[in-house]
Amino acid sequence: MRYFLALNYGSSSLKYAFFDENLREIRRGNFVSYTYEDFKKSIFELREQIFSIVSTENLYLAHRFVHGAQNTSPLTLNDENLKILEKLVELNPLHNKISFFCIQISLELFPLSKHFAIFDTDFHRSIPPEAQIYGLDLDLYKEGIRKYGFHGISYSYILRRIKEILGKQKPNIIALHLGSGSSACVIKEGVSIETSMGFSPLEGLIMSTRPGDVDPGLIVFLIEKGMSADQIKNYLYYSCGIKGLCGTKDFRELIRRLKDGDKTAELAFRAFVQRILKYVGYYWILIEGDVDALVFSGGIGENSPEVRYAVCEKLRKFGVVIDQELNSQNTERISDLGSKVGVFVIRTNEELEMILKILESEDIK
Repeated sequence: MRYFLALNYGSSSLKYAFFDENLREIRRGNFVSYTYEDFKKSIFELREQIFSIVSTENLYLAHRFVHGAQNTSPLTLNDENLKILEKLVELNPLHNKISFFCIQISLELFPLSKHFAIFDTDFHRSIPPEAQIYGLDLDLYKEGIRKYGFHGISYSYILRRIKEILGKQKPNIIALHLGSGSSACVIKEGVSIETSMGFSPLEGLIMSTRPGDVDPGLIVFLIEKGMSADQIKNYLYYSCGIKGLCGTKDFRELIRRLKDGDKTAELAFRAFVQRILKYVGYYWILIEGDVDALVFSGGIGENSPEVRYAVCEKLRKFGVVIDQELNSQNTERISDLGSKVGVFVIRTNEELEMILKILESEDIK
């Protein structure tokens, strides 16, 4: 029997899920890893767990690699393709550097297994050029300076699940992946045509510690104030967003403070929702109003009735009506029977989607 291990690397964590070839989930977990040594220890510990169940000859590993540029996945990991991954590290050092390090360790610890990289950007390669391009020198676009989009593994799973629920192969979806990193995506007739994150995971929605959309002139201003590139990068990735607005990156804490009447928390919450609505309204136009499903996913999207209510209440004129009791219970479908649009809470499963991508690829058939 074949077995499959999905390794989902984050900036400070390693989530994993272990499946048999019938996609029965055998084990799932999450290691908190703040240093490269932590990641190495986590993978070593995981190997010891896996070795007690299966020999590595029958094991397939799927590695999440956030920024794949224009490369397709699953990408079989051999010497030639490892060079591709190494070059991609500079595009997104925050995530890709960690993933590349962990892949190298995994290749050493699982030498007889088959390894694949799964790119978050792959799902968004269908976005048309007019949505990919920035208002910069066209030569930069030709060199690869363009919108790539992220959270693609999550959106791919969401699309798969909505197809099952609606029994429709090419649905029109506005999806919101709201978590520590937050993004929005519009899927028209089953393919991504626009998303909020861009060349990097900094663009778009307000996030836990990232600002989302900012005026480029602000970056120039910070440089003129004497900040270095590293200082600006650390500031934008770790000190902005919800944390910058109200002093906490924990959205549950923000909600507690909001209910206690904290004005700073209220402002941060309203700004978070406002940015979501900016993108949802734009996507509604792109999809020409023919929306089959509005989907909430990610840690905040799946667990915050307050955010879902605030967003959907503003969309009533578009025919979006949610059932308050279902919303408070975080059920999979929260739309009212009279709603013109289905509203769903989809608990994303990136690890399962990574394995499904491998099973659907020609490299394993």
